[in-house]
Amino acid sequence: MAAALTYDEALAYLRQFINYEARVRVPYDGEHFNLSAFEDFLQSLGAPHRAFPTVLIAGSKGKGSTAAMVASILSQAGLRTGLFTKPHLVTIRERTQVDRQPISREDFAALVTELRTQVEAGPPRAARFRTFFELTTALSFLYFARQGVDIAVVEVGLGGRLDTTNVLTPQVAVLTPIGLEHTHILGDTLAAIAGEKAGIIKPQSRVVSAPQAPEVVEVFEKRCQSQHATLFLAERDFQWQVVESSYAGNWLHFTGCGEHLADLYVPLPGRHQAANAAVALTVAIQLRQQGWPLHEQHLRQGLATVRWEGRLEILGRAPWVVLDAAHTIESARCLRDALEELFPHERLLLVLGMATDKRAPDIVATLAPLVHEAIVTRFSSPRAYNAQRLADEFHHHGVPTHIAPDPVAALTLARSHARPADLVCVTGSILLLGELKARLQGLELEF
Repeated sequence: MAAALTYDEALAYLRQFINYEARVRVPYDGEHFNLSAFEDFLQSLGAPHRAFPTVLIAGSKGKGSTAAMVASILSQAGLRTGLFTKPHLVTIRERTQVDRQPISREDFAALVTELRTQVEAGPPRAARFRTFFELTTALSFLYFARQGVDIAVVEVGLGGRLDTTNVLTPQVAVLTPIGLEHTHILGDTLAAIAGEKAGIIKPQSRVVSAPQAPEVVEVFEKRCQSQHATLFLAERDFQWQVVESSYAGNWLHFTGCGEHLADLYVPLPGRHQAANAAVALTVAIQLRQQGWPLHEQHLRQGLATVRWEGRLEILGRAPWVVLDAAHTIESARCLRDALEELFPHERLLLVLGMATDKRAPDIVATLAPLVHEAIVTRFSSPRAYNAQRLADEFHHHGVPTHIAPDPVAALTLARSHARPADLVCVTGSILLLGELKARLQGLELEF
């Protein structure tokens, strides 16, 4: 039997495998994203993905926040709840949680050791085509099964149809807002991307969707019809009203699926989080109609106690320092609206770093009208966008721009230029925020 890996050895072992989070231009086909082969691998591990019920969440933005809200509601009901999300901010262990506690270093290392044994026991060709995301997904499923979770909330990695998480048959499939993202892989139209996301809709299932463009709704409705699934669509089958929105969060009313809930509070700022909360509530109601013991107080307390870092997260005041992981045009619009509404300021100093597969010119164009000064940088990843090219985009909009060598230097420069009445916002990628938070905490980067 192979020797047990330490935590650092486990991280080093995982780094040997293909990581599509770092390699962005790969063919999106059954060879590179082979669900059948991955399911065979899970079967060799004892089929952990069949050991617990799930909620599966796909979409272009809001997946993590929605997943955190659903998991918080389930935990409030006393259900032992797994949560699998990606990417992480500081440590890879954030991706695998039970009742919002990340997997321990010891359990992580032990499960990677077990996975290594199984990989090496298989045919060499199969081992060669295992991927980082497959192994971290398998690790999470094994952990949830061993921990005896009652239910797990699982965030889809890329797309839906060919994603490793799509080996699951969820109690409820969730579709957050669809936008133009990963277009070189998923397609260059909303309908094409929606078709990939709709792959998580299984026969005779319940499906909850956030507000969508008409062409996206059409794709989802056709998929539901072909699968004899039931679609619950935001603004048609359930509605919400924001009563008050501030930097401390949102108060809202919810109506739909036979329920009316007044004066709900969610401590995540930005009106878009109220929409995510409405989706999470509808998921919970659908689970309750399937027999899960979810009562009104669980829904209320679940929303009120949710935690999710890196989404309009306040790092300081006078000046305001806000971190947000916006990386799509739609999320940039939400960020723009939230900064204007929630954080009164004289000048906005924007720190921006992005990944190469994002629509940088459009995102800069969305934010530039608010920006008085931009500081662009890059994070430690092969996916990082060239800082000079980002600076050129801001120059095109007439915004004074500086280039900083790394995220900490960028934030330091922004703070040094800011006055007490100003606002500093760091955005563009969760990879940027993760590196910044890790270094500010004196921690080493994990992947």
